[in-house]
Amino acid sequence: MLRFSSCHLLVLLSRSYISDSKTLTEHQRESLLARMLQHTDWLVGAVRVISPRFITEKMLGRCKTSLNVISHDAAIGLIRAALDKGVNVKEVYVDTVGKAELYEAKLQALFPELKICVESKADDTYAIVSAASIFAKVTRDRLLQIWPINERGLVSDSLPVGSGYPGDPLTKCYLRQCVDPVFGFPSLVRSSWSTAGAILEKSGVKIT
Repeated sequence: MLRFSSCHLLVLLSRSYISDSKTLTEHQRESLLARMLQHTDWLVGAVRVISPRFITEKMLGRCKTSLNVISHDAAIGLIRAALDKGVNVKEVYVDTVGKAELYEAKLQALFPELKICVESKADDTYAIVSAASIFAKVTRDRLLQIWPINERGLVSDSLPVGSGYPGDPLTKCYLRQCVDPVFGFPSLVRSSWSTAGAILEKSGVKIT
């Protein structure tokens, strides 16, 4: 959740060379966040951390919850938390998860007093969304650095987990190394992820 005081401040934010956080290295994201926080004392961030285990349990449990709904609930919780703290929220810009028009209607119904804008690839259009994405991914990067070793699986401590994106060779290597043919993946890995599921299907013991 990001807050700004006037439109001209967004111009300053755009000039900070904010771009798609997925295309940046971990070091580049850290540098951008440091620069934003150093030169923009009007910028405030909050995150809602959702663990891989929580997502797996929700998506694979008896009463299944989709990843879209989990993401929507997290965003709704962040907006409510900001309002409850007295933050003067006027507008909300969101990078969509699922169909943008349905997500926007859902948020608008819950928060009729706010101007809601939900778009696909909103981080390419709105600097404030790009900034939020960088804030979230830096938080994720830092959490991975301190994640308990015993939740990474029976792999070398020096084995990098990668970025978490399916196209990352380091991530794929980690998934292949940490999967157990009987018990599956350690809790660091979201077992409901299709990329992980494909590896388990190939490496796991077949049940007949």
